[in-house]
Amino acid sequence: MNLLIGNLNIHFGEQHFLGPLAANFGMGHLNLVVGRSGCGKSTLLKLIAGFHKDYTGAISIDEEYFDPQGKVALAFQNPESLFFNDTVFEEIAYAIKSTSDKKINIESNVNEWMKKWGLDPEKYSNKYPFHLSGGEKRRVALAACTILKPSIILLDEPLAGLDRDGQRDLSAIINSLVNDHIVIVVTHEPELLLKEDTQVLYIGSEQVIQLSSQEFLTNAVMKPEFYPLPDWYRNSVAPYSEKFYLPMVNAQDVFDFLEQAKNEPDNQ
Repeated sequence: MNLLIGNLNIHFGEQHFLGPLAANFGMGHLNLVVGRSGCGKSTLLKLIAGFHKDYTGAISIDEEYFDPQGKVALAFQNPESLFFNDTVFEEIAYAIKSTSDKKINIESNVNEWMKKWGLDPEKYSNKYPFHLSGGEKRRVALAACTILKPSIILLDEPLAGLDRDGQRDLSAIINSLVNDHIVIVVTHEPELLLKEDTQVLYIGSEQVIQLSSQEFLTNAVMKPEFYPLPDWYRNSVAPYSEKFYLPMVNAQDVFDFLEQAKNEPDNQ
């Protein structure tokens, strides 16, 4: 399944805001959207979800007309701020109970989805959502936003405000969803989510382009103004960026990369 965007231009009234933009968001890998603050990342998610309708261009799914109704879940930043139920189970079950489909087994669906988001039903179902840790709250909130298991999951800064352990755990869960859903994530910290097969839609001041993770890393390392990766990463791999396939942005991958690079014949 692929969500195709062609020659998209986003407007606010008579003002042109973003575009032209072309992208192919697919399953089987994570899709990131990155760029400076205010460049239109969140507006693009709202457009895909059907909330922003002032645009020209084409959006299709597997080359057929795309109607977002019932196919998309959008989670805004800090979704846990919208908690209003007394238990984790009720918070996640609310969306299912709001549908008219009486054939859905609520308990089994909620339990299954809780496990998908790293929440043991026996441990968490009866807990008060506001008594959880920051990472646990975020997982409950995202589970609640996506419990209807849509084809397309849109997440706006899902890692924002979490500690490193929370970011790591949630990154792994988000990456685990890609085989069954098109997952599109807006983020200011792409290095936390990047994997070898990740696709990156880069919204720059002069260009909007979709890149592989390797293309994104190479551009960001060779041209610091392109995107601000962590200094420790850029300084470590920059001497080898023109000759080697760059590692993902984590300490172990970089260590292994440097060991291999030092042992290459050209560096001896």
